[in-house]
Amino acid sequence: SRNVCEIHGSALRNYCVRCGKTYPADYIFETEEPVPHCACGGMIRPDITLYEEGLPEDAVRRAVEAIGGADMLIIGGTSLTVYPAASYIDYFRGKYLVIINRDELNIRKNADTLVIHEKIGEVFTRVAALQGIQL
Repeated sequence: SRNVCEIHGSALRNYCVRCGKTYPADYIFETEEPVPHCACGGMIRPDITLYEEGLPEDAVRRAVEAIGGADMLIIGGTSLTVYPAASYIDYFRGKYLVIINRDELNIRKNADTLVIHEKIGEVFTRVAALQGIQL
């Protein structure tokens, strides 16, 4: 993927909460401190949105714009029960909706909705094989 809206951040990045210095993904696992700290004394944490923290506004705006302008939306591997992200589907005005989820989702569907009740990893593995893509 080239255009990703990381509304929940990424565990591939870490940063100091005091000075903002960035650290590579493995830094947290390589340090011997139970809670890693920067040279400035600040705590180093993963660049992810934790429970009860606000989502990054720019990523949310870009995600809503992308969903609103899409012809097709693929929803996969989610319960759609955690808000506000679960509400983003309301911005979709396109024609084709694809749902890949083991469980039924309580969302609006139309005649062009494709629902696949299987594990998303298994579905994409089969699609990749059909396309001759080695995973």
